Amino acid sequence: MDLDKLKYSYLTYLKIHIETQNPSGALIRSFLDSWFAYKMQGNFLSNGKRERWFNKKDIAPKRLTEATKDCLLRMHFISKNALNAINSESETVLIKDHAVPVKIVHKILRQDLNPSEESIEKLLQTYYSLGVLTSDEDKALNKLGLKSEMPEDWDGVNVFARYEKAGIQRADI
Repeated sequence: MDLDKLKYSYLTYLKIHIETQNPSGALIRSFLDSWFAYKMQGNFLSNGKRERWFNKKDIAPKRLTEATKDCLLRMHFISKNALNAINSESETVLIKDHAVPVKIVHKILRQDLNPSEESIEKLLQTYYSLGVLTSDEDKALNKLGLKSEMPEDWDGVNVFARYEKAGIQRADI
């Protein structure tokens, strides 16, 4: 199985999605997360070389598998509270969050009028970042209206601006 070819296929899916000006964002999350899983490989893939999904029931620290823990610790941003929950194997529910919401990444990708797999990947390397938050931190984002939006004063550069706006502290790893 050629994992790099699989990764590239998701860039092609994104390219077609953008070129056809498909207004639906329904598949974007799957394309993005699959691209990332094949980019990262290792524990981001199951034993059958399929993408590992992170559902709430799977990422309660008390029930983490070593593979899931490894993935969480390799994500782009881990809050201090989430890391404490992981280390203490607490009952705290963790959330895998797209630091720049999928809706915003989709909007950014659609601005490229002549996309190539390479230009899409470059944008993803800039804007696709995953955070590990506690459910309370996720609720704080939602209360600020940042569930699927970036802050109004976002500079277009700081992918963790939502977390900063909500006062979510980054763990030192």
